[in-house]
Amino acid sequence: MLASVLDGEVLKTEKSRIHDTLASFESTSNKRLAEIWIGLRAKLRSREVSDERQRLEERKMHAVDRVLNELMSFHVPDDADITSASLLADRMLRQLDKVQSFYPTLKAFYLDKPLANSKEFHLRSDALYTWTNVRTSLRLQISLLQQWTGSDSLDVTYSSTKADREHSTFLEQILKEGTIQRTFERGALVTVHKLIATARDTQVNLAESFTEMNLPNFEEELVQLIGFPIRLVYACLKVRLESVGNFTSLELLTIDQMLDDFRLTIGLACTLKRQYNEFMMPDPGGHWNLPHSIPEDYDSVLLEALNYFFKLIHQKINAGSKDIFFRDTDVLKDHEATFNDVSLCVKGGASVVAEQLCTITHKMISKANNTFEKQIRIPILAKEKPNAMFTPPHVSTSPMNGAGVGFDFQNRYGNMKGRVMSGPQMIAWYEKVFESVKTRYRKLATHSRVLIQKFGNASEYSLENVQMDAFIGCLVQTDHFLVYTQSYEEDGTYIIGSRGLKDSPDIIAQLLQDPFHVNNLWEAGYQFQQNGSSDNGFDAVEEDDHAYLLVISPRVRFYWNGPVLMLQLPRVGLDLKDNIVRLIADGPQSRLTLAKERFAECFIIAEDDAEALEPYHPAPICIVDQMAHLPTVNKEVWNIARRTDRLAEAIVEAVFHIRRSLTGVPNCTELLYNWYSFATEHGQQAQKYMSRPSWMRYNQLLIRLAISWVTFVCDDCDPSDRRTFKWAISALEFALLRTKRSNILQLPDDQFDLLRQKVATCMQLLMQHFDILGVRATTAATDAKRERLKMEELRRMGLDDIADKEGDLVDSQTPASEGTTAIYHPSESTIALADRSIRRFRDDVLQQLAQVDDKRTSWVAEQRIVGRVLDRQKPEDQSLMELAASSSTVQIRWQKRNFIGAGAFGSVYSAVNMDTHSIMAVKEIRVLEMSGSPNLYRQIQDELKVMEMLHHPNIVEYYGIEVHRDRVYIFEEYCEGGSLAANLEVGRIADEHILQVYTMQMLEGLVYLHARGIVHRDIKPDNILLDHLGVLKFVDFGAAKVIAKATNTRIGNRTRFQNSASSSQVSLNINNPLAPDEGGLIKPNSLTGTPMYMSPEVIKNDITGRHGAMDIWSLGCVVLECATGRKPWSNLDNEWAIMFHIGVATQHPPLPDRSELSELGIEFIRQCLTIDAMTRPSAEELLRHRWIVQFMETLRSYEEEEMATSPPADMPSEQDFAGATVARQAAILREKEVEAIASSPVTSEITSPFDAGEVELS
Repeated sequence: MLASVLDGEVLKTEKSRIHDTLASFESTSNKRLAEIWIGLRAKLRSREVSDERQRLEERKMHAVDRVLNELMSFHVPDDADITSASLLADRMLRQLDKVQSFYPTLKAFYLDKPLANSKEFHLRSDALYTWTNVRTSLRLQISLLQQWTGSDSLDVTYSSTKADREHSTFLEQILKEGTIQRTFERGALVTVHKLIATARDTQVNLAESFTEMNLPNFEEELVQLIGFPIRLVYACLKVRLESVGNFTSLELLTIDQMLDDFRLTIGLACTLKRQYNEFMMPDPGGHWNLPHSIPEDYDSVLLEALNYFFKLIHQKINAGSKDIFFRDTDVLKDHEATFNDVSLCVKGGASVVAEQLCTITHKMISKANNTFEKQIRIPILAKEKPNAMFTPPHVSTSPMNGAGVGFDFQNRYGNMKGRVMSGPQMIAWYEKVFESVKTRYRKLATHSRVLIQKFGNASEYSLENVQMDAFIGCLVQTDHFLVYTQSYEEDGTYIIGSRGLKDSPDIIAQLLQDPFHVNNLWEAGYQFQQNGSSDNGFDAVEEDDHAYLLVISPRVRFYWNGPVLMLQLPRVGLDLKDNIVRLIADGPQSRLTLAKERFAECFIIAEDDAEALEPYHPAPICIVDQMAHLPTVNKEVWNIARRTDRLAEAIVEAVFHIRRSLTGVPNCTELLYNWYSFATEHGQQAQKYMSRPSWMRYNQLLIRLAISWVTFVCDDCDPSDRRTFKWAISALEFALLRTKRSNILQLPDDQFDLLRQKVATCMQLLMQHFDILGVRATTAATDAKRERLKMEELRRMGLDDIADKEGDLVDSQTPASEGTTAIYHPSESTIALADRSIRRFRDDVLQQLAQVDDKRTSWVAEQRIVGRVLDRQKPEDQSLMELAASSSTVQIRWQKRNFIGAGAFGSVYSAVNMDTHSIMAVKEIRVLEMSGSPNLYRQIQDELKVMEMLHHPNIVEYYGIEVHRDRVYIFEEYCEGGSLAANLEVGRIADEHILQVYTMQMLEGLVYLHARGIVHRDIKPDNILLDHLGVLKFVDFGAAKVIAKATNTRIGNRTRFQNSASSSQVSLNINNPLAPDEGGLIKPNSLTGTPMYMSPEVIKNDITGRHGAMDIWSLGCVVLECATGRKPWSNLDNEWAIMFHIGVATQHPPLPDRSELSELGIEFIRQCLTIDAMTRPSAEELLRHRWIVQFMETLRSYEEEEMATSPPADMPSEQDFAGATVARQAAILREKEVEAIASSPVTSEITSPFDAGEVELS
């Protein structure tokens, strides 16, 4: 019925009526729009509508057909260059646009001229438009790069003479401004990449139309654009390699900075090469074939940079730093992405990565093993000479000791052979060693197993007693093919490929040359990806095709009657012995197992019914189950396995030594149990991955460990201790596990008798504990029953309230039930309200961002920074020129690094001195924001003159200034440790020795300043920095405080940079410290500083007092805060109350109690906080305080001991560290660190004690 209705005449008539109505309405609407359009056109040209319509008809008659015919026959002359072709195309498109403007819409144009709506016309016009747009975009991008580099040929080494780049190249600007490099990576590089991809698609897809119209391709522009990023990063790599060639010893901080630089540059170089290879791939039609624009030695330079990158990693790991010691494997893991990039992009990169990774890992395990064995044998128990006990220096756990003025556990005891200790000291020592090895061993063991399995992609079979003809026949019948290389055959080595590699010559070359493949790295639960594509083509090989290579070296001749693939391959040293078959799989673990299974199936034939299988030919015997197919890599892998096994054995043997050493020492049973538990746990795990000989030897060691553990429980543990019950169970379980099967039969008679006796004793101990536990359980049940009876008796006596209270008390100690838990469920209206709030917030933020962007645009347009000319008539410009001519102006090559903080007039960055490869801090001051202070530059110049005079290890060093037209750079010493305030946020300094170290450094710095008539005036934790060795430094004597004084900025706020301070104030009158400065800016005791650290004379504006007394008061407040972890006057809630208590009530802040600081330390702070500024001691007098003198004696004895045992070759001079005792000790530690790095062998020079013939993995 429905079909009849749909096919009926009524529905057809209605549809026809609706169509006619819509067509009539559309025609009427189009006419009305056309009338409006012609009316507007006539109005704009001041004509009548009829005149305009007549003119349009005349133009259509004379021009439209001519232009359309010209476009259909458009053809660039053969002798025209690309510029002429571009002009002709532009002229043609302008004419087409002109005739299209004669019509109100394109639809009207197509209705009037059917030729314009033809397919051929659209193809030609679209191709012409696309060609013009792409070429214009390419020329525009090249023009921008030319302006950026200052070179028409985009030469990155071209020296520009523009405003701020005199005698500097574009490459130097890139290296100096780290932000420019990141901008290039994220901005310009992305734009260039998209533009090249668009040009490629255009030239390939529209090639026929371009050929028909004789339009030239984009080769000239594309070669420039494609080659520019490549040449830039290539030049960056060469400059970095040239700059580091003269440096043999580097500090750890510099090594970290250089690692970061090389990692970024190498990663960018690999990314560009991948993109370059993608762009240069020709299309099947032959329309894309650009000439190569990459330097010929690009790969060699990249490999050279990779080798130096590994050298830096090796130096960092061998630096001996405490934080590196526990995370050396993480250092390699952090750069895994860089290693994978190079392995994918550079020919031979995978081999370099594999060899270097294995070499460094071998050295790490060897170092860990040697260090552990030394640490275990250091303590010697003082039995006969208790008065000769050695007390090791206290190892602080304070956050301040992270980098070291304190004593490093690893460095301090690494070379000791034996020290006399008391029993508690030995227990503390072995606890530290236990925590150290437990953390580090797990990381090293996991890392070594991953490398062994990652590079283990091959197996070896023996051809002894194998008939070669039958063996070759099996391979031929299973579709194997011979790879004829014309090089390996000369040495009697032949390569045979499996069926899956028949059409993949590139994969064959990679399988033979690369020790691992990034896209098939082994990991837990590894599964081969059957679908998808990859750069190296491995994902294109299906699992059933079992891709592997067989490398054979038979002693007898054989005849190959199967398929042969002619493939020239470079020689790779395989070190293959005679009568050996080496199977090389396309990946480790599951891929290797699958390849071995498929290879074994080649020698088994199935009958027609596919049920019964019978051997066709005896398969070769597997002699090496897993190995790396390259000998150089396999040698290092074998060394890693050997050293890992040795470390596992050392841990088990250490338990025996520790137990003997702690014999007779009380309270050591729990420590010994921890050692036994850890040794058994790691021993069972390590044994799973050992070779057969190592497994047998280690198994005997674990049996000895099990007997020793049971003996320890029986002989050394207290039977009445409840922990002994748990320890006995663990020991018996491990003993049972180790003596299963035939292990019990291998025990000597004396060990068997000892084991039987101790197991019996343990069983008796367990039975005693079971009885005790039973009695306790019975007693507990009886007590509970008695309590219930008591409660029932109280209720019967009418004392229900008491019972309820007791019951409530019990209930209050139990958690609430689920029914009492309040759960909030937002309603739909709440969610909707939240959505509206989010939308309003987003709109407000976008509106504010738009306003900021508009202000920035207008500011740039008004200021015209680029090319700005200085006007000598303006005071600020004249002062700027005087500042540029000052003696402190320096010319150095430097590179801006990470952002640290920002202030009112600029920002602070870390930077690298490219000449010395040292790290420094750079303050960038923006000139335009200081234009309202014409005398400001002269004040900066006066301040910098004073800063040039300050040279002390406890004062931040000033290096110089660099002046530009729009900004000023001030170079100062970089302090990696951050401010003292940031460190105190973690907690107080609990170790008083560390507090004495810091106090002494502050006193020595103040003695230096006060001797030169300089008063700091704002000493507080924010204005004290720490370098990477823990040396304190006062900051800041730069332009920031002068700016703050000149602009009435509030001083004393707690705003600070991450690694620098921003609000210190210094009085700089050298001749008369108590007189006001020139211009009357600041009096010596004027109200300047942070109130909670202000002295009474500053609060009262009293000019009397000893020189520098206000700094001594602030010093006491800082020491107080370090000792307590609380700010001075933390009991008061506002600054006015603090100022009242200091100035009016003349009180000092609450002192620490004796649980936080010793009596001498409290007395030192009390003297610093003397109310009377005339009697307050000076910094020089405080250095003679008993609290400081006590520490100086300890430090002097430590120095004498260090100098007697291992003095550095380059001893820091006493003249450079006059008045800086602690800083000199830190410099000595730094020299030792540098010498340790310099003396560490380079990874390529590491040799193995094992011969090449012993390299095997089984």
